[in-house]
Amino acid sequence: MPTESIAAHRSTWQYDEAAPGAERFIEQSFDGYRQQARLLVPDVAHAPPAFIVGGARSDFTRLNPLLYRLQAQGIGSLSGNLSGHSLASQPGAAAPSLHTNLHEALSFHQHIAEQCHTLIGHSLGAAIALKMAAQLPSISKLVLICPAVYPDAAHQAPFGPAFTAAIRQPFAFLQCDSYEFLRTFTGQVLLVIGEYDGLNSRAYGQGAGTSAGTRWVSGVQRYSPIPEEVTHTLLRSVPAPHVECLLLTDCDHGIAAHLRDNPQVADQVAEVTAAFIRG
Repeated sequence: MPTESIAAHRSTWQYDEAAPGAERFIEQSFDGYRQQARLLVPDVAHAPPAFIVGGARSDFTRLNPLLYRLQAQGIGSLSGNLSGHSLASQPGAAAPSLHTNLHEALSFHQHIAEQCHTLIGHSLGAAIALKMAAQLPSISKLVLICPAVYPDAAHQAPFGPAFTAAIRQPFAFLQCDSYEFLRTFTGQVLLVIGEYDGLNSRAYGQGAGTSAGTRWVSGVQRYSPIPEEVTHTLLRSVPAPHVECLLLTDCDHGIAAHLRDNPQVADQVAEVTAAFIRG
């Protein structure tokens, strides 16, 4: 991507901050629009690059507190902006959906496909990463950060009222083939989960199979959009020898912000993630 184009796009990024190493940028053409991706290149590589799928309302800078630390530890990453989620991804696709985002992510992934064995999915991006892994036999490591899982029927629904209606049906998230994929996945899975995400919805006056939402817990407001049953089903779907779980205390669904506000925690998460990727 030309230098002047990078400069123009930087003003739309959520976080414009210096990386600890080299950056390279990719501009990918889709049907009637273009999107950008960023490759973080370590000075000395200690593992192949990971592919990152960001969450809702994220651009490729949202996970900088983790990705920059991985880069400093010798693990590069490629992350693309996906339609419908950030100022940096506008105008993007018309009526974008999870299906649109999956197509975009798979297109970006091709740039490192021959090297890449690890997918990292954050929140909504975890749902996309699971669908990607099912199509990419070379993937042997999955890092799912505060993972969401959505019913297969929701993947075609445009973001907005149709998508919201599709994912708010109690227990609808169980109608997803990603759980069956995980049961047969021969690779390794690392779950990174906030202590206050996946709260029991019934304990907060909500119906079973739904999220607790935003709640006051011990005098602190916590955001818990992931139904408790999603986390439990994910854990049950991965054979025990193949799964690790990192629980972040005093953290809800907002893990990206938590890492930014707590550098020591970000250091620890990066160390665990890097060891998982290299292992």
